[in-house]
Parts: sequence; structure tokens; C-alpha cells
Amino acid sequence: MHTFTFVTPGKVVCGAGAATDGRLAAEAALLGKRPLIVCGKSLAMSGMLEKIQATLPDARFHIGVPPEPTLADCTAAQGSAKRCDSIIAIGGGSVLDVAKAAALPGNIYDYFDGKLAVPESGSDALPILAVPTTAGTGSEATWVGVFTDKRGTAPKKASIRGGAMLPRTVILDATLSASCPPHVTAYSGMDAFVQAVEAFVSRGANPFTDPLALQAAFDIAEWLPSAFRDGENLEARERMLIASYQAGMALNTARLGLVHGIAHPVGARTGAAHGLLCALLLPPVIRFNLGADLDRYSDIAIGLGAPREDLAAFAEKWLDDFSIPRHLSELGLKRTDFDAIIAETLVSGSTKANPRTVHESDVREVLEACW
Repeated sequence: MHTFTFVTPGKVVCGAGAATDGRLAAEAALLGKRPLIVCGKSLAMSGMLEKIQATLPDARFHIGVPPEPTLADCTAAQGSAKRCDSIIAIGGGSVLDVAKAAALPGNIYDYFDGKLAVPESGSDALPILAVPTTAGTGSEATWVGVFTDKRGTAPKKASIRGGAMLPRTVILDATLSASCPPHVTAYSGMDAFVQAVEAFVSRGANPFTDPLALQAAFDIAEWLPSAFRDGENLEARERMLIASYQAGMALNTARLGLVHGIAHPVGARTGAAHGLLCALLLPPVIRFNLGADLDRYSDIAIGLGAPREDLAAFAEKWLDDFSIPRHLSELGLKRTDFDAIIAETLVSGSTKANPRTVHESDVREVLEACW
């Protein structure tokens, strides 16, 4: 028997050029008359923002979301959203997450601290239209935002989640990701792959999420190498966007696992790209989990053409193929951080969804394995 709630954005528009040929503007008009466009600096530098702006003359802009956003970045975006009636998020996962925060009424710190619950869709929160420019986090398909809190002596990275943070409409336009550098393509693609794998083996996996997660894993394995080698390959870019979206739909209900449970506190301390950390942590976490869910890992491995019990080795090969570091020590992590990282990992919702119960010694073992 299963108990779950499965939710997705209400509409997906997929097609090359959809962000600049009027389709984005038409969808935005259904949500409001005075949208706020939230984006990073790279969109402006690429020239795409100017083309989008030409189709949305009444839009306001919040430009410059950093790669690892803080709660202060969210507060700034909320300020920009005043007097706007909708949010258009155009960018990678960090941009989409900050845009979700910008849509919320109330103090973002209160949501982070659990003093406020994220309202449901249709409340005072602004409707969101999400346009991913990287194929990675799947944030366009989820009601989750991940942020870093820099209050106190040590930064803390955690998520805020709730119905009002789920985008109403999603635009998948491969032309927006064509300028994504190879290393960003690799990191974000590996994030999507890890999310697909973790959603498939998670304790929360269910009949709705299983086919989404499995297909996403297979498609990423097929198309990520092409997107990495040739950024102008729009077929590969589009297939990656679709697979990332599928993984996002799966994880939104199924949750994730130990990789993400560890990656968040490590990322808060090192500033390393989230997808890089997920890729690096995946092999030792698979090996830890094999005793709990060998069959599900085997289903993925067989579909990828890998030996039945060798998914970890398959993932390790990708680290070399995409020039991803193998060791946390290369990223500036200190051994003195282990105890704090372990404590944060054990209370993570992602860790609690892991297929095998995780203890303090288990987290330490994974950290040591990739130290």
C-alpha cells in the first residue's frame, strides 16, 4: 500500500525559441499584468534577456542571483516583487529557488526557521512561471527552494517547501541552455541524474514517480555526454531539459536520499557546486545502500547497460569523463567540519528518505570514502 501526494505544475510548454517568440509572453499574460523577471547576470550577458524583454515590455527585473543563494538574496528579491502580480523565473536552480522565495508573503527567515508555513497555491503568494536555463535541479517541477542561512558561526543550507512555491507554468526552451559551459552542463546534469536515482530508490518512491525517475536516469545517461561535448546540440539540450523536469517531478513526491543529505551541509561550508558534490558523493552512497535496495539499483544499472551490481563504478567513470573531482579534500573541506556535517545530515529530510537507515558512523564512513 502507498500513501503519497503527487503534484506537478499545471502546464508545460516545450519548444526551441519558446522564451523569445511570444509563447512565454502569452503564458505570462495569463498569470498577471506586471511580472517580475528574476534571473542571473549570465542571461543578460548572453543577449537573451534583451530578446525576452522585447516581448514583455511591462516587466520589472531582478538581475544577479548568485549560484548559491542566501536568505538575504531572497529578501532582496521579495523587495523587487513589491507592486508586481506574478513572477517569471529564468535561470538555473538557484534563480528558480530565489524566484519562489520572492513569490512568498512574509519574512523569508520565518519560513526557514519554521515559524511560518509556506501557504498553498492560490493564496497571497504570487503565481510563478519557471523557465530553466540549465538541465539539473528540476526546481521548475518542485515546490522546494534550497537556501543558505549565514546567520550564526556556521552557514546552514536547507530547504523551504510548500504549495505556493510550485510553478504554475513551465517553459522548456533548449536555446536558452545552448550557451551553458561544459563544466556547468556536467555538474547540473549529474545533479539531475543523482536526483533520478535517489527518487527511484527512496522510501517515498511510488507508482507515479517510478517511471519518471527511471526514464529520466536513462535519458540523462544517453544525452548528457552529447550535451557536454557539443553545447549547440539542441536535441541533446532539449532531451536533458525534459529528463531534468521528469526527475524533478519524481523527487517532489518521492524525496531524495543520503547524497543530498550530505551535499547540503558540505556545500554550505565549501561553496562547491551542488551538482559536483552530488556526483562525487553518489558512488560511496550507492555502495552503502546496496544492502538495502540492490534490486532497484540493479534495475537502473541494467537499463544503462552496466553490470548488475556495478552502478557505483559506472558513476565513477563519469567523474573522470566530466573532469569532476573525486575527493572532498580537493574542495577545501576540513576534517574538523565532519562532526557538524554529520549532525546536519542526520536530521535532513533527504537522509530520512534514504532506503537504508543512516547512523552517525555511516555518514562518517561515506565522508571518509571520498575524502
